[in-house]
Amino acid sequence: MEEIIVIRAADPDGSVFKAVVDALRGKRAEVVSVAAPVSSMLRIGELEIYHEQKRVIMAGREVQLYCMASSPGQVFSKAQLYAAAWGEEYLHGTNSVENIIWRLRKKLENDPKHPAYIKTVIGTGYKIEITD
Repeated sequence: MEEIIVIRAADPDGSVFKAVVDALRGKRAEVVSVAAPVSSMLRIGELEIYHEQKRVIMAGREVQLYCMASSPGQVFSKAQLYAAAWGEEYLHGTNSVENIIWRLRKKLENDPKHPAYIKTVIGTGYKIEITD
């Protein structure tokens, strides 16, 4: 009686596959199919990032984060950014957009107080600036 073992695992570095092959060494074994991991989604808690589809889902709700990055040089108002991120109308007086911009600058910029990428356009909004 022959045994058939089917193993399906996320194995980005190939370590699981190597361990299985090492364990079967000397036994009659045949590798039928080896496929790269299919998932192109990165999950961090309730945050899901789908790179190929350029989609971000937070707690089951899609968040539009690509608007500024997809249109370098275009100025986006706080209201546009708020609507893209939260899917709601911007409430004047809230500083949610400013807080997010500051957090992004802290992560992306060498000197967040003098940003090179995420620029403030006084009285208008924000833009991504890409210099060659």
